Amino acid sequence: MSSLSDRLSAGHAAFATWIAIANTYTAELVGAGGYDCVVIDTQHGGPTWDTVGPLIQALDLGRTPALVRVGGVDQVQIMRALDLGAAGVVVPMVSTVEQAQHAAQAMRYPPDGVRSFGKVRNYYGKEAAAQSLCFAMIETLEGMQNLDAIAAVDGVDGLFVGPVDLGLALGLGPVLEIHETVMDAIGEIAQACARHGKVSASASLGKDYAEALLARGVQLVVQGSDLGFVRRGVAEDVRQFQLLLAQRAEAAQ
Repeated sequence: MSSLSDRLSAGHAAFATWIAIANTYTAELVGAGGYDCVVIDTQHGGPTWDTVGPLIQALDLGRTPALVRVGGVDQVQIMRALDLGAAGVVVPMVSTVEQAQHAAQAMRYPPDGVRSFGKVRNYYGKEAAAQSLCFAMIETLEGMQNLDAIAAVDGVDGLFVGPVDLGLALGLGPVLEIHETVMDAIGEIAQACARHGKVSASASLGKDYAEALLARGVQLVVQGSDLGFVRRGVAEDVRQFQLLLAQRAEAAQ
């Protein structure tokens, strides 16, 4: 499998999507779709620790690296995701240097970290372990205040923006469209990543949103989800059928 770490280290833009449905068939289809990576969401999505391993295996069929968004700053969950074959983790609600360090330490075996050795799927040596990516999510006011210090933490490979939670933290409510205040904050995060040689990443809410993120220096854009694909596909199919019925009714008059 090509290394996501190598692609991002080379400075290339990357495009990803979310897995929110705990189903290996849909995961296999998404994995074959051509994304640079796919994020399995255990924080807000349907996948559980019973299904994360099979979902990663399904993505492996399409040679698509999997990142796992864990439920929080939890070393056990981070280690488990890596053991099951994840190319890295996305850690939500990182607000302090201590939380960032706690997450980063779970990524590496001693003496570089505290990761426990478990011979499951991804248990290789130092060089391979160094390819595993740790993204700290910046989505709180405290996280913004500690931005440069978090970006400087050794073992944190990138900062990942949760734009809706960040909008909530900024007092804007659940902002689901481009909002300049949120975009300005995302620009600050991307600049902090550039200063410290880290990868900037963000969830996106559509094509125009992705364009705005790239314009502000975001490198990894994560947009859409398997759940959204199904929802839109169903809505469009029903719309087409209703249109067909309407046309037939009009022709019969």
